[in-house]
Amino acid sequence: MKRAYYYLFYKFYRFGELSPSNLPSDFTATFAIAVLEVLFFTALNFYYIDFVDPAYVFGFSAKTIIPLVLILLINYFAFIRTDKWKVYVKEFDATSENEKNRGTLIVWGIVIFIIALFAYSVHMMSVETGIK
Repeated sequence: MKRAYYYLFYKFYRFGELSPSNLPSDFTATFAIAVLEVLFFTALNFYYIDFVDPAYVFGFSAKTIIPLVLILLINYFAFIRTDKWKVYVKEFDATSENEKNRGTLIVWGIVIFIIALFAYSVHMMSVETGIK
């Protein structure tokens, strides 16, 4: 699981190097992963509200702030605090093109899945609340 997490970072890191952004690629990759994690967490909360506890109100409470802080802490310790990610970048750079292509498809699949999950959860919440 840890290796997959670093591979996701690696793909976003390489994407950040290709982008015209002035931001460091490691920051770009960490930010992209954090955004995906927050979208996934929010989608899970919306599904929880819809299927388990319709009375639950999603807002700023300990039930939402603590997981968000945990997400930020995990990313901080995995990518920002140490340079361990550099070892993984070198390791993944040494893999074959075939493995990199397969990894790219998996990463795109994960990204599309999380965005679709989030979009559908927002749609379900808007239907539930009558928001158009």
